[in-house]
Amino acid sequence: MLYINNWSIKMLKQKFPNYKVTSYCPSGSWQTSRYIQIHIDAYNDKNLHYEYRIDGKWEGRVELHFEGDWETKYGLLIDRLINNTQNSDELIWSEWNYGYRCQHSSKINTIEDLYQTMSYMIELFDSLIRSVTSEIPVFDEKVISCDRQLPLKDCTVDIFEKKYDDIARLHLTIPNYQRIYCWEENNVKCLLNDVFEHISSNNATPYRLGTIILHSHGGRYDIIDGQQRLVTLALLLAEVGIKTSLLEERFSSKRSIEYVRYNKYLIHEYVQRHLNIRDKVERLLSLLEFNVLVLQNTSIDLAYTFFSNQNSRGIALSDYDLLKAHHLRYIPSTFEQQSKHAAEVWNKMIEDGRKDTDSTTVPDYVRTLDTYIFRLRRWMRKKVCDDSADNYRIKREYEAAPVVEEIPPFGERFYFNEPIQGGTHFFSYVEQHINKYRSFSKTEEYTVLHCAMQGGSDQWYRDIIESVLFCYFLKFGAYYLSDALVVIMRILLQHRYISSRAIKSSIVQYAGDSELVLIIDQATSPTFFLAEARNIAKELSYPVRQDMTPIMRSMRMKASNIARKLEQNIVVESFKNLNR
Repeated sequence: MLYINNWSIKMLKQKFPNYKVTSYCPSGSWQTSRYIQIHIDAYNDKNLHYEYRIDGKWEGRVELHFEGDWETKYGLLIDRLINNTQNSDELIWSEWNYGYRCQHSSKINTIEDLYQTMSYMIELFDSLIRSVTSEIPVFDEKVISCDRQLPLKDCTVDIFEKKYDDIARLHLTIPNYQRIYCWEENNVKCLLNDVFEHISSNNATPYRLGTIILHSHGGRYDIIDGQQRLVTLALLLAEVGIKTSLLEERFSSKRSIEYVRYNKYLIHEYVQRHLNIRDKVERLLSLLEFNVLVLQNTSIDLAYTFFSNQNSRGIALSDYDLLKAHHLRYIPSTFEQQSKHAAEVWNKMIEDGRKDTDSTTVPDYVRTLDTYIFRLRRWMRKKVCDDSADNYRIKREYEAAPVVEEIPPFGERFYFNEPIQGGTHFFSYVEQHINKYRSFSKTEEYTVLHCAMQGGSDQWYRDIIESVLFCYFLKFGAYYLSDALVVIMRILLQHRYISSRAIKSSIVQYAGDSELVLIIDQATSPTFFLAEARNIAKELSYPVRQDMTPIMRSMRMKASNIARKLEQNIVVESFKNLNR
């Protein structure tokens, strides 16, 4: 191994007098921390250089280094160099802690070894870098101005066929009732592959990218449907130096910003691997076409109606997307900051829910609004509690209630069963109940119950018991919560003890028919509810033990264990044996 010292540095400078040579060789330092660098004339950049270093195995190596922000600055150059040297067995390309490098396989033991290997690397790569660099396109920045308007007609809704070049020249905006920008990697790559496959061919036929829906008002065009595609295409144009007005829109959602950042990286990588990109972009603007459905100067209500019934390239709108849009339209347009704040808080709630859950749990907002309050509201009204998915039942339940136009609503208490008032009140209603749920989920009673009953039909029974207990918690807080739990549990688990088969819809219906929620609602003190619930429990009896199935006996044992763990908290003596 050739040591790095003042002598070897001096000899290398004498060998390559026309190159800038720098080094790191402080007295007393380890050899593995030292290096000698030879910089490349074509690039005035310290992050691109040849380097002699001693690796962790104490072997001297000559390498070509790409450091710093190497992916952005040198990604395409590295790809081209790798392609041009793929038949060279002595070269090893790899990513490392400080960037990307090409290492020569020869071990350096003498100054002559260093001369020979460094000369080979310089002779090979200096010419390759000059050649490859001349092929890499350099883009002049271009701005597509908002100089287009779609023709106004008498009808409320117009349909056009428009090239992407025309659409990019519209003043496009993203309304606050829109979902966040959230295209995944496979969506982005699919769009890029489809588009470039078409525009790279000699085909002059337009390539249609589906329908977008715009709401025209005051010279602007709110994107009702098509945000994911249009933002991704705008990112593609930005990558090749073409700016559009759409990317001037500010994304308030942290998750949207993360998607934009990552998809910019994906698009950068994609563009770096395609030649003649400028010609392709011109074809992109002229060959891509959309069907454009435009709502002309109409109300936000109609825009919302279209938004509520559209999907964006296969991404289904959830109940919570629709609820946000529904209630934002009730906030007067003059209160723009209120709308913005409400949308930001709602988006954060959704993002936190995704971040804090895994495949076995559900977000707090789903457990609060769906598992608990949806059922409580239905039970209070003696309505069927349909737990089936994909029917927008949550959206319908929390839509704004009708009002008499002459009399404004007042006196709201954020009570779980009150009529839903459209606008800011709804967002406050949701926030209040999620905070209540979070307090509820920290109680000992919730923890003991939630951990004891998990999976299968046990979870169905647990959820209806928690729903009724949450109703009690909303009314009376944690006062006598253990007493409430054991008596609610005894009443609702009777269904398990008398049913040969547990069916979720039957369990939910049984809980509604028990009228426990109505009893809680009418009680003015915990004692009144507990007394009436005790009378109901007294009328219940367990089946003879030999007639109980193993599942029934298992459930009874779990209920008994829950009551035993909470025994010290139970005030009513007779309640301690309710589940034994």
